[in-house]
Amino acid sequence: MKKLISFLLICGILPVMAQQQIEVRIEERPSSTGIRPAFEMAVPQATAGDAIDLWGKTIIQRNLFKKTPKMKKIKDEWWINDLIIRDITSMPLNVITQVSSFPDHIYVNIFLQSEGGFLGSSGSSEQTNAAAARYIRNYGVELYRHAVDKELKSEEKVLQKLEKDMNKLLRKNKSYGNKIEDALREKGELYGEAEYQQLLLGNVTGNPLGVIGETNRADVEKQLKSTKKDIKKAEKAEKRYKRRAGKNEKAQRDKISEINHQRAKIAEVRTKLNNIR
Repeated sequence: MKKLISFLLICGILPVMAQQQIEVRIEERPSSTGIRPAFEMAVPQATAGDAIDLWGKTIIQRNLFKKTPKMKKIKDEWWINDLIIRDITSMPLNVITQVSSFPDHIYVNIFLQSEGGFLGSSGSSEQTNAAAARYIRNYGVELYRHAVDKELKSEEKVLQKLEKDMNKLLRKNKSYGNKIEDALREKGELYGEAEYQQLLLGNVTGNPLGVIGETNRADVEKQLKSTKKDIKKAEKAEKRYKRRAGKNEKAQRDKISEINHQRAKIAEVRTKLNNIR
């Protein structure tokens, strides 16, 4: 009869998602040594590379006075022999690890071989099996936490990018505001020049400046024509920068919406991380 040792990891998940579980099961699985009992679990979001890296750091204890053992990859398995994991047993173990990757999770199969055979087989100590399952579950929880922490850092980078974009928009908006003010000031000055030139030409009722000579009139008319062109340019510049400012303000509203959405997303991921047990 197949044995089952289940340990549930209850964690905070986004409201629209069901709660995820981490279960450690003892299953008969193929290995390079034949069909053997494996401690099997699925870990959401994790990658094979991170799984092997963390597993090595978990089971291999650094010792200044002894040579540190290393895992060796043989085809699709990672091996380490004669390793003592005191949280499981005082007996040396051969540890064989397999990792299979899927789009949103990985499967980890761990075979633990002692002198008496493979842990999890019939006749093996229930106490030792339970200790191994608990140890592997703790590793799985830490691996899941590591994966969610990476997700959190990734989402925080997205937020930083959005905030930088927002700052650029604010700087541009300030620049547009300055250019609009410049255009308005220039337009006001030009209107003053045009009014003065019209006064010189006698185009304004009650001209206090009197009549100017024909030669001067031609120059003033030329100046007035140029001033009117400059007024149109200033008006066009004012309209152009107002249009750009309007688009910028809409972009700011959209960016604020993105930032708020991203902040909410980060809060959800952080809640998920904090609830991993």
